[in-house]
Amino acid sequence: MFSTVYFALTSALSLQDQLPAYSTALLDSAFDRAYCQVDDVLECSRRDLTADDISRLIALGDSSLLLGHDEDAEEAYRRAQKLLGANGDRLRIMSCRNTGWQLMLRDRYSASAKCFTRMCNDEAATASDVLEGLLGIALVQHQIGHQTAADDALLRAAELADEHRQAGWRLLVALLAREFDVQLQIRGAATLGDHAFWTSARSASMQSAGERTARMHHVHEETAVMSPMPLLLVQRREYLNLLDRLVQGDASAADRLFFAIDEPQRFGGAGQGFLAKLDVILAALAGGLDDIADRVLVKINRSEGEAGTRRWNVEYLYASSKVAVRRGNPAQALQFYSKYASEALRCLRLEVVEVRPLDRAHGGAHSGTTASDDVSARLPAKYRRAYRYIVDNLNRANLSTREVAAHVDVTERALQLAFKRSIGVSPSNVIRSLRLDGVRNDLLDGDWAGASIFDTASRWGVSSRSALAKGYRRQFNESPSETIYG
Repeated sequence: MFSTVYFALTSALSLQDQLPAYSTALLDSAFDRAYCQVDDVLECSRRDLTADDISRLIALGDSSLLLGHDEDAEEAYRRAQKLLGANGDRLRIMSCRNTGWQLMLRDRYSASAKCFTRMCNDEAATASDVLEGLLGIALVQHQIGHQTAADDALLRAAELADEHRQAGWRLLVALLAREFDVQLQIRGAATLGDHAFWTSARSASMQSAGERTARMHHVHEETAVMSPMPLLLVQRREYLNLLDRLVQGDASAADRLFFAIDEPQRFGGAGQGFLAKLDVILAALAGGLDDIADRVLVKINRSEGEAGTRRWNVEYLYASSKVAVRRGNPAQALQFYSKYASEALRCLRLEVVEVRPLDRAHGGAHSGTTASDDVSARLPAKYRRAYRYIVDNLNRANLSTREVAAHVDVTERALQLAFKRSIGVSPSNVIRSLRLDGVRNDLLDGDWAGASIFDTASRWGVSSRSALAKGYRRQFNESPSETIYG
C-alpha cells in the first residue's frame, strides 16, 4: 500500500493556490523539483520569516517527507507551526495534519488515525482540510483491514469532493477507490487463502463483495476532468491496471512491472520501491504466476529484507513463506510463516484494537488515552511526560496545571506555551477534553450501568454538574442522556 502517492497528491492539491509551481512539480511526479521550488525558505532567518512563508515551510516539510528526509520534514513543520503563533485554529489543524502523515509513513496507524479524526472534527477546518483528513483515515483503516470503515470515510470524501471547486480532489478519491479494489482483489484471491491477516478481516466484514461494489459505485465515477491529467495520477492508474492483469493470470503484464520496480524513484519516498515489489509478488501469487513472484523476491536486497523498511513486516514475511514453499523448502516456509503469524497478531494487538471506525453522527472516532495517543505524538519529548501525568491522574478532581508543570520541572507558563505551540490548546483544555472523552466512552460502552451519569463523570474527575452539561454539549453536540438513549 502506497501512502506516499496519495500524500503527494493531497499536498499538491491543498497548496495549489498558494504554490502553483510546487503543486505542478508534485503532480508531474517530480518530487526533487518540488523540493527545489521551496527550499529557498531555508535561507531565511527566523526574523525574516513572515506569515506568507507558512505554506512554503509546509511544502518543504511535505517534499522532504516524500524524499525520505524525515528529520528535515519535522524541522520544517516545527518552524511553520511556530509561525502560526496566536492562530490557534490553524495551529491545531496543521499539527494534526503534519503529525498524521508522519505517523502514517512510520506505520503508526492508531495514532495517525486519531490525528486525522481530530482534523475532520475541528470546526475551523476547511473543506480541503476535511477532505485530506478523510483520505488519511481511509488509508489507515484499509491498511489495518477495516475496509468498511475505510469505505465510510471514502464515501464522505466523495460527497465533499463533488462540491469542491478543485477537480483534482474528485479524481484523487476515485483513484483511491480503485486502489482499494485492486489491493482487496489481490489479498482476497483463493491462492492466498492462508493470508490470515486479510482473511480474518474479510470474515469480520458484514457485507459481501457484491454489496460493497454496489455501495461504492458512485465513488468510482470520475465526474471531474483535469487537463492535462496529472502524470502522478496517470502513472498510478496504469500501475494498478497492470497489477489487476497480473491477478487475472496475464503474465504479459510482468515486463512493464519489472521496469517500474527497477526505477524505485518513480514511487517516491524511502522504502516505497520495496513496497512495490511486495505488491507485484502478491499479485503474481494471486494469479498463480509463482515463477514471477520468485523472480521479484530475488530483487529484494538484504537491507530491505532484514529491516523491511516498515514497522510491520507482515506482507514480506508472508510472501517469503509462499515463495519458500514453491522452492521446495518447507522448513524455511514454516519459519517465515511463524514469524508472519506472530507479527500479524502483534500488529492487531497494538494498532487495530485502538482505531475505531469513523462515527457517522459526530464525524470522528472516540478518543482514547493510550500510549499511542496522537496528542502525545505531537508534543516535544519533555512535555510528553507532562501529558502522560495528566492521563494517569485524570480521575483526580483537584489535578491542576501547576501540579503538572512541577512534575516535569518547568514553570506553569512554560507548560502553557509548549502545549499551545505544539497542539494549539492549553493543558487545562486537554484535561477537560480527555475527561469528557472518558465519560462519553463509558456511556457508549455501557460502563455507566447501575450508576448515575454524574457518578460516571465523577470517576473521571468532573465535579460540577454545570461544567459537565455545558462542556459535554460543546464537545459532542449532544447531552449525556442523548448519548445513552439516542
